[in-house]
Amino acid sequence: MIGDGTDPAQRGRLNIDVKVIQRIAAKAAARHPHVGASSGGLLGIGEKRDFGALPPVEVNLAGNIASVKLKVGIRFPADLRNITAEIRYGIINDLQRFTGVTAAPVDIDIQWLENAPAARRIL
Repeated sequence: MIGDGTDPAQRGRLNIDVKVIQRIAAKAAARHPHVGASSGGLLGIGEKRDFGALPPVEVNLAGNIASVKLKVGIRFPADLRNITAEIRYGIINDLQRFTGVTAAPVDIDIQWLENAPAARRIL
């Protein structure tokens, strides 16, 4: 029970698998409306650009510090610096909030740009 007064050292250890960190980071990035990922295909053949897919994430975990690298596609035109800063903030915030892990660094590899859908004109 939380708040039962038990000394944290006596409660035991909590181990969080790297796959959990990867999933949280991917979901944090995918929440951004301009972020997509490649999906489908085999060995890169037949891949499609998908704004509903989770981006692939690599994580190296050392104690409470995670280095994070992800590959994304971005809807364009957009301010790439601002979007990547928002992605980083979301990942850093979610990992700290949900796991207590500090993400540093968070490297973002923009693999492709997709034209934003044209606004419909009303005649």
